Amino acid sequence: MFLSSKQKNSIRAAKDIKGIVSKLAGQAKSLSVVVAVNDPNNQTIFCSEPNEPDPNESGVVVRVVADTEYKLWGKFGIIATPTVIISDMNDTVLWVKAGHGYNFAPVVRARLNQALGIAQEIDPNEAGRVRTVTNATLDARAIRHLQMAKMLQEKGRIESAIVQMRKARELDPNSPKLALELGKLLSAIGRGKEALEVIEGIPAISRHDKAELLTASGSAKRQLGELDKAEELLIRASKLNTKSGRVLFELGKVHQAKGEVEKAMLTYYRALTLVFGKELNISDLK
Repeated sequence: MFLSSKQKNSIRAAKDIKGIVSKLAGQAKSLSVVVAVNDPNNQTIFCSEPNEPDPNESGVVVRVVADTEYKLWGKFGIIATPTVIISDMNDTVLWVKAGHGYNFAPVVRARLNQALGIAQEIDPNEAGRVRTVTNATLDARAIRHLQMAKMLQEKGRIESAIVQMRKARELDPNSPKLALELGKLLSAIGRGKEALEVIEGIPAISRHDKAELLTASGSAKRQLGELDKAEELLIRASKLNTKSGRVLFELGKVHQAKGEVEKAMLTYYRALTLVFGKELNISDLK
């Protein structure tokens, strides 16, 4: 955070951040908060007042530094206060917020939770928008769990993603979309039996979804050793989606498992050429 100790908005921002940080006890594996203040004689802007929780007691490291000559400000290109910058462990900037307004606290909280991989009910992109009615329908809650699952999956937190997907399905057990998403993930990580339990029998609404369903089912069947059935499903998927490199990649795995080395190599090659944007004749696979 970059704060000006004599600015009312900086003082308000500091209070908001202290409240957010104090509630992160036990949730963040590692969180370091650095507060750069432009007045060396007034660094108490981030200190707790009586009856107010101390951020350091939450297990989060907080450091207040004086930046009297604006050296840090210059390095970060700061031109307004307050400014909040969130970065990851590799010092990659994930999000920047300049200024303080009515939506400051919910937006910072949502973005910080997102960076830390903490589950939340709200989409970070929606946190700053005014809501007159809270959408608490089962469908809306299920979608929020699915969004969180995808975010966790991108971060490599697969088991947490599966938990979020299962929560989504508990809220909407009849949703083909949720079943397909969970089945695809389970199939991708080698849990074929579980994948089939989820996706067998679900209806496919669109041609694309049917291709995705057949691909996940074919991958799962291969993992269970049902190679002929896997090949049949994947060829059907390839006819529905002729531009899917993933279908060909999965089909190559089946050929490889059956000991059909040359056929596997050809299929893998065709998968790669699709990835690089070349048109292929899927019928040549037969």
